[in-house]
Amino acid sequence: MRKIILLFISLTIFNLLFSLNVDSFLKSVELVDSKEKVVSFSFTNDSESKINIHISSLLENSSFEVSYPSEISLLPYETKKVDFLVKGSEISQGTHVLAFSVLADDNLPIDSEVGKISFPIIIKIVDINTSNMQISLDMYCDTPLFSSKDKLGTYFPLQLSNSSNLEVNVWGTFSLYELNDEQLIFQKSLFKDQSINLLPYTNKEGNIFIEKYLAPEEYKIRAEIYYGYKDYFQEKYVYEKEFKISEDVYKERNVVNVNSDPNQIYIKIPKEMSPREYITTPVEFSLDVVNNDFLDMNVFFDFELEEGEQSFYNRKTNNKYLSITPKELSIPKYQRVETKLIADYRRSNLVELSGEYYTNLTLIGESNEGTTTILSKINIPVTVDFGDNVYNSESKVYIEENNILNDFYNNITINFEIENTGNSSVNYDIYMKKWNSTTNNQVGNTIILKSKQLLLPEQTNEFTEKLVTELGVDKILIEIITSKGTNPNEIIKVDNYSLKIHR
Repeated sequence: MRKIILLFISLTIFNLLFSLNVDSFLKSVELVDSKEKVVSFSFTNDSESKINIHISSLLENSSFEVSYPSEISLLPYETKKVDFLVKGSEISQGTHVLAFSVLADDNLPIDSEVGKISFPIIIKIVDINTSNMQISLDMYCDTPLFSSKDKLGTYFPLQLSNSSNLEVNVWGTFSLYELNDEQLIFQKSLFKDQSINLLPYTNKEGNIFIEKYLAPEEYKIRAEIYYGYKDYFQEKYVYEKEFKISEDVYKERNVVNVNSDPNQIYIKIPKEMSPREYITTPVEFSLDVVNNDFLDMNVFFDFELEEGEQSFYNRKTNNKYLSITPKELSIPKYQRVETKLIADYRRSNLVELSGEYYTNLTLIGESNEGTTTILSKINIPVTVDFGDNVYNSESKVYIEENNILNDFYNNITINFEIENTGNSSVNYDIYMKKWNSTTNNQVGNTIILKSKQLLLPEQTNEFTEKLVTELGVDKILIEIITSKGTNPNEIIKVDNYSLKIHR
């Protein structure tokens, strides 16, 4: 059912000889203790020619009886409503899909496939018998997994199963306890505080992630899952499981679980003109270091660039004006400790400093487990802003390659080059649309190519994107939106490109 709906939503109907529009390709109807409903689709002829429409069943369901006209005609610019009378039965409870094929022709005397279009319309039926609801939901949690790369912590693989014939909305909470004293360690709303839709006879897999490494001991999971359909019914399902973390799990690990809050630092330096020169005051930024490990930890700080970043940070800070205090910390297990980054530019030449400058604050966590020393190193990007910001970007977009695959499709390679020409960071978003100039309409959905991509001063991003275009698409419309790096909602400029496709 999901494949049919996705295929159908992706369709865009257009033709060089005539144009037929439908108000919606998908209609939903609920049969609640009532076995008969009318579902209407409106067809509009936007052309100067008469159009004949033929309707037939594409996907049948013996549980339903559906009455509808098999043929209608539309005069130029005429709109007609087509009614489908849907009747359920004793065995039709659940969620079902009915699909119908619509074939339209332009009624011209020449018999040509060019003058015809064919597409599906779909009716989704939710048949509810409130006196006899039989819904079954199951959950399973697999053995926890421990991540030692990138995002450090513990993953709990979950699987939800809907073994009934009715789609349901699912939400709930996930709790983790120490088994011995029932102490709550972690609690999280499932599905990010929003319900998910679980189709009939389908499974949904996912992970619950916690930032901590769990100490080797016994634990219990308790998940309270609520599931229902709108206001017609709601049920509760409770899942509990006990498990043990073995010491063997951590034998091969080579990192400790340390993190910072926040994971990046932005400092605005105040500048004020005195009678003779610019003056400023020191600025403090608070940073929490979080020990997410079951081991006590020592933490050390320094300012440095990663290997290969010298060219990336052309506007590198002079680190003699930056300090971190305290520079060394001892943090007990599962605790956090505050430290402060101080930017003191009172002895700098503020006249020469404008825009943003960058560095990394390097954090090294160290723990001893037996005779083994375990280390972790993370980099916290630091931005120091002196004002007088210039936000600007220059872009170049062109078709690098145009390959005709067959009579219906082209394979396009588009080249993008985006340069930050200001003195401060910017974000950019790229949107693409396939366009038909004859109908002056968009074909398909807007493509989000890039979203909130950060670009530092003097940095250039260059890349190519391949795109398959169908017959009738003769242009690619591209929009590049540049915004402030510190505020993606504040737009600086918008560049628009119209790339013509030749066949």
